[in-house]
Amino acid sequence: EIGAITELATFTDNCPAVLFDSIKGYPKGSRILTNFITNRFRERLIHGVSMELSDREAVRYWKERMKQFEPLPPVEVKSGPVTENVLLDKDVDLLKLPWPQWHERDGGKYMCATSVVTRDPDSGYLNVGSYRFMLVNQNTIVAHIGSGHDGDVIRKKYWAMGKPCPAAISLGQEPALLVAAGTILPWGISEYDFAGWLRQSPVEVTRGVYTDLPVPATAEVVFEGDMLPPEEAMEIEGPFGEFSGYYGGNARPAPAMKIRSMLFRSNPVTLGAPPFLGASRGTLSSRAIIVWNELEALGIPNIMGVSKNYGVTVISIKQAYPGHVMRAAHGALGGTAAYHGRFVIVVDDDIDPYNWEDVMWALATRCDPETSIDICRKIWSIRIDPRLAKDKKEAGDYTSSIAIIDACKPYHWMNDYPPTTKISEELLKKTDEKWGRLLRG
Repeated sequence: EIGAITELATFTDNCPAVLFDSIKGYPKGSRILTNFITNRFRERLIHGVSMELSDREAVRYWKERMKQFEPLPPVEVKSGPVTENVLLDKDVDLLKLPWPQWHERDGGKYMCATSVVTRDPDSGYLNVGSYRFMLVNQNTIVAHIGSGHDGDVIRKKYWAMGKPCPAAISLGQEPALLVAAGTILPWGISEYDFAGWLRQSPVEVTRGVYTDLPVPATAEVVFEGDMLPPEEAMEIEGPFGEFSGYYGGNARPAPAMKIRSMLFRSNPVTLGAPPFLGASRGTLSSRAIIVWNELEALGIPNIMGVSKNYGVTVISIKQAYPGHVMRAAHGALGGTAAYHGRFVIVVDDDIDPYNWEDVMWALATRCDPETSIDICRKIWSIRIDPRLAKDKKEAGDYTSSIAIIDACKPYHWMNDYPPTTKISEELLKKTDEKWGRLLRG
């Protein structure tokens, strides 16, 4: 019911955060918090973005602010709330915490709003990523970490040396750290440093009792243990309801993790952020901003906005020359926009890329299917792509096609295109200032 209630709450108008504090089979005080970021106000509060800005203005503001990023490293403290209780070795019992089955057909019970700390054995780089973990038994879990993610690269280095990979998993941390863990940062830039910059003060960390890794001192719960090499221990993981709205493939063996210590506050609150079909992933998506920055780095002018959600990248441009549309589209495909994507849609600057009705209107009135759609093949995808053919998946061929859709007015007769009936931004603003308060009550 926790997953179902969370999904219901997600699609209400105000999308409230939901705290579950009376969970069947667990003592009073066992708590789970969901929907803690999934609403416009909370997302902007965490990022320090004004509610007065439109979605387009907010993304532009956050994009420019990201350029001012300066690492703010964590500070170490001797102890913190997370060390109120410590269980070691045989006393470890993961069953003390509630592990929800988030979707009806999930293959098990999961924690999915994690911040996972690992250290690169070569450089000492400290990574904090967000991955899901399925419960196996009282001291064993199994991870799903996508190939190529920093956490996967790091654990494979340990395995290549014949060693397990030490890791610490935070299950309840302040939003800045969770946002950082889900942000794409260059290799070598620690998410701890990004979280410190985001919250405008260093993250407090304390040493783990088993791994000696720095863990969030204010976390609710931290597990420490070893990600074991595949040849040493495998457990069945999945399926799991993915962001795509489908269950991500069949259950399959994955490397196990043995938990050697549990650090936790008294009456801890763990976090849950399962993906649901149709739920917004927020307008301040780091992936959209990365695409925007990549386009500008290529010297492509007049990028007015970029949105990226559910495999669809929408780029708004102010056309300046013939071929501008396709240059923007192919530039995006050469970078992050291609990753498990399906469509790159280019629209004019009068179209809001964050307003799906606006984008659909442009598609319906400015796109000629015969001449405005191009197909690109052999583009990088992911194993959990629901449209990936079985034979390709079994062969490890995680590639697919992507459609480029030109939903702009044709450049060579743009000035002769019928004028739109949409109200101008200037008139809209003046009218809202004069009458908006009355209309809104």
